[in-house]
Amino acid sequence: MPLKASAKIIFPLICGCLVLSAVAMAGQAGEVYCTAPGCGYRTNLTIGGGMKSPAITGYCAKENKFVRLKLQSWADYRKPHKCPGSKERLQPIYDGADVARIPCLKCGHLTLQYKRGLLFD
Repeated sequence: MPLKASAKIIFPLICGCLVLSAVAMAGQAGEVYCTAPGCGYRTNLTIGGGMKSPAITGYCAKENKFVRLKLQSWADYRKPHKCPGSKERLQPIYDGADVARIPCLKCGHLTLQYKRGLLFD
């Protein structure tokens, strides 16, 4: 394959990978809501952080609440974290789909959904 042809293929692939990795590190803000009839639970939730402000969002089962922890660096993002003031492990939320594994904070059913409102960096 001639050099010009391979550059036309490789350059867009590299650019695409850079864009995807930037989006993966970006934070997102949205709303968590319960789909159980009559429950009505809703709350705003920020997942992750900006490139210069690393943070992890998670759920603390013992406290029955969402928490957001500021991190020293993005290298700590996938490491285990503890709930504030507790030895209990934080259940991390890396993406809005992770919310579905958390029981509703009001009715206790596994009926939570997440709707992303915006991405930020």
